Amino acid sequence: MKDYVNASGFPMLKIRDVLVPQLILGHLPFVGESYQGPQKNLEYISRFSDVKNTVKVLRIAVERYGLTVTSAGRMSSDDKLAGLFLKAVKETELVTGIEIAMIPCIQIPLAILANPVDVYRRWLTYYEIEKRMTNGELAKKYLGDPVLQCRSDWEVRFKEALQNLKPYEATEIRDLNIDYEKLDEAVSGLKDFNILFVELGSETDFLAMTGRIDLLTNVIDHIREKFGYCTILGVHHAGSTIPILEESKIEFGSYVTPINKLGVMMFPNMNATLEATKRSEKPITAIKPLAGGRIRPGNALRYVYQELGVLFCMIGVGSESEAEEDFSIALEVLKQ
Repeated sequence: MKDYVNASGFPMLKIRDVLVPQLILGHLPFVGESYQGPQKNLEYISRFSDVKNTVKVLRIAVERYGLTVTSAGRMSSDDKLAGLFLKAVKETELVTGIEIAMIPCIQIPLAILANPVDVYRRWLTYYEIEKRMTNGELAKKYLGDPVLQCRSDWEVRFKEALQNLKPYEATEIRDLNIDYEKLDEAVSGLKDFNILFVELGSETDFLAMTGRIDLLTNVIDHIREKFGYCTILGVHHAGSTIPILEESKIEFGSYVTPINKLGVMMFPNMNATLEATKRSEKPITAIKPLAGGRIRPGNALRYVYQELGVLFCMIGVGSESEAEEDFSIALEVLKQ
């Protein structure tokens, strides 16, 4: 089988000592997430419940464009579409004779004592911390973000949370813990793949912003010592989180964070995010560069690669035609 480096059609750079193509295939459309609302999600779920449809897209990526590294996500064996995507990757490798390397995103299963961390209280905690950094526009930013609005009843439920719930208090943060059994299940499910890095999910923001760098360090050490994988860190509050992580002594490869010219999912705001990523001493991988399909790929990729000088980018595609368009444009932009 031809390895992912020799089969790559994209320029490659190093994260730590690992060669990574400057374009990485995102996996979210394959697991039913469009960032365009429930109707589009159902379309993706229907399409990619058939492994053959996923393989068709992957073959375009691998055979026509040499896109040989993909993200993935797997929290448990119950994630049906996530499992089907991994099956499709293996089938594509067999059919093409080309290795597809992987950068899986793993959620950090957080709990306070025995209770999983509540999503809305987590966001309230972000809100209380970040509103000190902004000029009063944060609630509007949280409520109006188009990707967040794709979550079921997000605007209504976050408004209710602002009125009726409290952010996590210091005593609760003190009792934060990690379910290592769930974490190990997620990472173990990827043992049959060439894992370049494990990306820790956006719970990274919560641990950094609440001062629990010790727990984040423990997770990184655990994954390295038990599984031999280095980590990269996914953040959605780059303007708040990256400065904290830059001051820490945590060892990881890069940041993975939303960057796009609309400021979608860039918290606490676009300016803070761009300033933090510009000052980062570690390479940046931009996610959501097309803002969930709200920016044309040429404009999106020229902005990220050329105007901002971001080294790596991750994009998902929901069809064969999208794959042809997006990958060809990415190659053109990267060669300019």
